[in-house]
Amino acid sequence: MEKYTLVRKQRKTLSMRLDKDGNVTVSAPLHISQSEIDKFVLSHTDWIIRKRKELSARNPLPRLTMTAGEWIPFLGREYVLRFHDKRSVTIENGVIFLPKTNPQTSLTRYYAKRLKEFILPLITHYSRFMGVQPQALRINSARTRWGSCSAKNGLNFSFRLAMCDAIAVEYVVVHELCHIRYKNHSKVFWNEVEKYFPQFQKAKQYLKQISYFMEII
Repeated sequence: MEKYTLVRKQRKTLSMRLDKDGNVTVSAPLHISQSEIDKFVLSHTDWIIRKRKELSARNPLPRLTMTAGEWIPFLGREYVLRFHDKRSVTIENGVIFLPKTNPQTSLTRYYAKRLKEFILPLITHYSRFMGVQPQALRINSARTRWGSCSAKNGLNFSFRLAMCDAIAVEYVVVHELCHIRYKNHSKVFWNEVEKYFPQFQKAKQYLKQISYFMEII
């Protein structure tokens, strides 16, 4: 039978989830027997296989190795990696040039800087249009979410968002601005998102498909 990690807690039903590596975790009520849990896992064998195939399909890229000739994503495009003796990061003619020393650090800093430059005008435009007022803007290194809105209406965005297509970046900005008004994902919230960004479903699907970007650097 499939190996799994068991977590018992105060709950009424059994549930199952797979992490990014395809490992199975089962959450179970405190009172349920081990045999019932095993039976539950066994009955979901096909589901586990299917989900692992989906994970594999969504994760075609390994972690970036920072080797010359590698493809580096930036704002929805891919650039061939080359190295130079300068300390700066530059892009020209389909090539991204990174410093030979600490190239990954240089790249993450470049992502953070360029992402901030890209989203600032979007935040200015949409906040005025929507009538909301964000209190701060931070670029962080989050791996579990593209963006977030704090209880005090501060906006946070992962530098990894810089790898995504521009339309997805715009959607995440609108999404987080909508959280200033609604601190949940209720139907009212999604209606608000659609009001200001009608193509949000397309952007959501895109982000789901390239979720592996969270892991490659």
